[in-house]
Amino acid sequence: MELLCFLGSSAVVCGVSVYLLGKWLNRRRAAAASAPVLPTAPQGKLTSLPRGAVVEVVGESNYQDALEALAEERTRLSQRIATTAHLVRERTNRFDANAVAVLIEGRLVGYLSRADAVSFRPLIETMEDQGEVAACAATIVGGWSRGERGSGKFGVKLDVVHPDKAPAEATIISHAVTGLWEAKGPAGRRKVVQRALESLRTEEAKTQLLNEASSVEVVSALEQAAGLKTPAAKRRRIQSALDALRADEVPDELQRQQVEWLEAALRDLDAPREAEPGA
Repeated sequence: MELLCFLGSSAVVCGVSVYLLGKWLNRRRAAAASAPVLPTAPQGKLTSLPRGAVVEVVGESNYQDALEALAEERTRLSQRIATTAHLVRERTNRFDANAVAVLIEGRLVGYLSRADAVSFRPLIETMEDQGEVAACAATIVGGWSRGERGSGKFGVKLDVVHPDKAPAEATIISHAVTGLWEAKGPAGRRKVVQRALESLRTEEAKTQLLNEASSVEVVSALEQAAGLKTPAAKRRRIQSALDALRADEVPDELQRQQVEWLEAALRDLDAPREAEPGA
């Protein structure tokens, strides 16, 4: 009889244990299913968004370990560490369908606010569909530590023009052309073009800008050649500009006029010169 009671009690205990174990496993499965899938490091061509305004990142308090690893150490004073952030859609976010994650060196460090995510997401979607990754200047701030007196949390600020306030592409090109004429030398003009290209989104606008830039380069080359003393030096300068024009990224059919300018200048150099009166 005692043996039967013992066996019965053991069966009850085993049944309860199995029941509790089953509930625990179910909770673990539910938690795993509902856990957010963190965005991975973005893949694609990095494309820098134009700078010009401070955009605050939110939720950094949840990613202090990642930020401390990026900063490498805490200091007595607040830090300002310049870096680059990547903006990535987080398609699996259960709380915000428009969520945009902010990653630095592949580490999740926060998110755009809900309002900013709504504004930036269409642009980021377009870029990702084209195989591009949205990148922008960023600064890691804070992270001070004064021992027993306490420590400060890290934060992240982005330096990027808000899509709602970005200038129209025609305006960007117009300002760039003005800058090209004012720039000193090819190096200065290249900087103007590079800055403008970073602000342009469509390939048509980028091609238009490059075409405008080639026109400025051709005019500058012709003016420089006119100031040279010998026909041979003039020819070398004009031929160099013509070779560069044919090798650049702009389709030849869009630069037909610039090519004709240079070819006409070369023909003028080859034309027989009339003897001066009294010679």
